[in-house]
Amino acid sequence: MERWISKYTLVVVLLPACEAAYDDTDVFRSGGHGGLDSEFEGAYETCDEFAGVGVVPFENVRSRVPSDYTVVEVFPGFAAVVAQSGRCEGIQVGVLPPRPGAFAQFGVMIVPPDGSTDSAFYQLMFTSTNAALAARLRRSGANAKVSPGLEYSITGSEPVLHVSAPRPADLAWMLDGPITLPDPAGPPNPVTTFNYWHQSHKYGNVRQSNAVTGIRLGEGSGVVLTAVGEELQEIIGGGSLSFAFFSSPEVFDLAELTATTDVL
Repeated sequence: MERWISKYTLVVVLLPACEAAYDDTDVFRSGGHGGLDSEFEGAYETCDEFAGVGVVPFENVRSRVPSDYTVVEVFPGFAAVVAQSGRCEGIQVGVLPPRPGAFAQFGVMIVPPDGSTDSAFYQLMFTSTNAALAARLRRSGANAKVSPGLEYSITGSEPVLHVSAPRPADLAWMLDGPITLPDPAGPPNPVTTFNYWHQSHKYGNVRQSNAVTGIRLGEGSGVVLTAVGEELQEIIGGGSLSFAFFSSPEVFDLAELTATTDVL
C-alpha cells in the first residue's frame, strides 16, 4: 500500500485574498482546445501531507467513475478510496512563481488505464487555496474548486492532524486524529509516480502525473474521515471512514507535476 499512496503529491498554496478571483487566461492562453495547452508542468516543494486509503461499497462508486475506467474491487463488493490533503512551502503552476498553500482531493482506486505500473485513482474532487491551480485543473475538466477556507493543521506536543475541505460542498470532508510524524533523518522512499485521472467531454481523459522525490512516512492509524457533503456520505455509506489499507502523514522534498489531456 505504500506503493499506492506514499508517492502521491499535489500541493498547496495559501494565496492572498485578492487572488481568489484569479483569471487563468493570461497564464494558459496558448495551445490547442480553444486555448488550453495539451500539457502543462508544475512543481511542489517542501510539503507535508496526509494520505489515507479505505474501503467503501463498490456500487457506491461504480456509477461515479466513467465506463472507460476499471474500478479496482479490492474485496468482493468493495472498492478503495483515497483522501489526501497537504500544505507546501511552494507550488508552481505554468509561469507563475511558487507560493505556499494547501490542497485536498478524494478519489477512487482504478486500474491504470495507460498500462503503466503507477498507482492510479479517478479524481472525484480537488480543492486548493491556490486559485491558479484550481482554475487550470477545472479548465481541463476536473471537479476542482478554489477554497480559501481550506484548513490543514498539525498541533500539540503529541501531534494531532486537522483538515477541513469545504468545497465542493456536496463532497466536503474533514480529517481528524493523532499522528506520529515522519523521522526527518530516516531514509526517503525511492522516487515514485502517482497518477490522478479525470474525464472531460471537451479535453478527453486527463492524467495528473506526480513524480515525488524524498518522501518519508509517519503513522496515522487513528485518523478518521468525517463526510460532510451528502454525496460523500452516500459514497462511503455513512458519516465516517477509517483507513484500513493505508494511513500516514508524509513529508517530501519535491513533486514534479505533469498534466496531460487526451491521453487515451
